[in-house]
Amino acid sequence: MKKITPALLAAVLAACASSPFEAEPVLGGDRDAHGCIASAGQSWSALKQQCIQPFDNLDIKFADPDNDTLAVYVLLSSDKSRAEVFASGVPENTILESVKGGYASRDGKIRLLHEEGGWRLVK
Repeated sequence: MKKITPALLAAVLAACASSPFEAEPVLGGDRDAHGCIASAGQSWSALKQQCIQPFDNLDIKFADPDNDTLAVYVLLSSDKSRAEVFASGVPENTILESVKGGYASRDGKIRLLHEEGGWRLVK
């Protein structure tokens, strides 16, 4: 029987520690600053003050005008005076205020318009 030397033991342990395969991320291991889990589809809602899944908590949904594979999700406050928009190309936690014909950001750069054919996002 051969004797295991410290050098052999170190080499075996080093080989076990490095793997050519990357570990898969663990669901829930990607919490953001608010504790929301992105891999579970969660985003922080400034309007609701909690982690939500916009696709499950929406009040308005329509096709994204910039990308036909995506959607625009909108949450409304309980009194419908404010709307939070979740869409590509829109800054996170964008809240719009109620105006005639829909909703608009305070600077007027982002608008959610209610028209005959439905809703439209202008940015």
